[in-house]
Amino acid sequence: MEENILKEVARERRLTKIIDSPPDKVFNAWIDPLQLRAWWGPHDFTSREVMIEPRVGGKFSVEMEDEDGRIFPMRGVFHEFQEPSRLVFTTSVIYDPDGRPLEALNTIIFNGKEGGTEVVWAWKAIDPAPTAIVSVALMGFDKVTTDSLSRLSELMTRVSI
Repeated sequence: MEENILKEVARERRLTKIIDSPPDKVFNAWIDPLQLRAWWGPHDFTSREVMIEPRVGGKFSVEMEDEDGRIFPMRGVFHEFQEPSRLVFTTSVIYDPDGRPLEALNTIIFNGKEGGTEVVWAWKAIDPAPTAIVSVALMGFDKVTTDSLSRLSELMTRVSI
């Protein structure tokens, strides 16, 4: 089982979504704490506290809460900040019982497409711990990113001109 878990942990993820809003507005929704709070996370989660320092080296954090009141903190640091076309940041989420985080490198690309924006979210685990809890977290990653981008699209529909 360890080998299977390690393979799952080492996988990269990539998701693309077209959003009916221009790149500058979509980019801003990633760096504005009030907007990020409205769309970040799965449909059945709420983001409680959001802190963002939108610059290279800037930190950010999001505390998500599920329907049962459990808190899931996520922390990160921006490594690239090219407004309005690209964000690169690390995230640390879900700590296993040994205290080792699941760290990932996220690359978000905002491509203008026919009046809207193609958002490409590439995610890669950094030195992942081969544990069952991390493997379970990764299995849910596709749902989390799909739901987040769906919620972002809904927000852009409400705030776009």
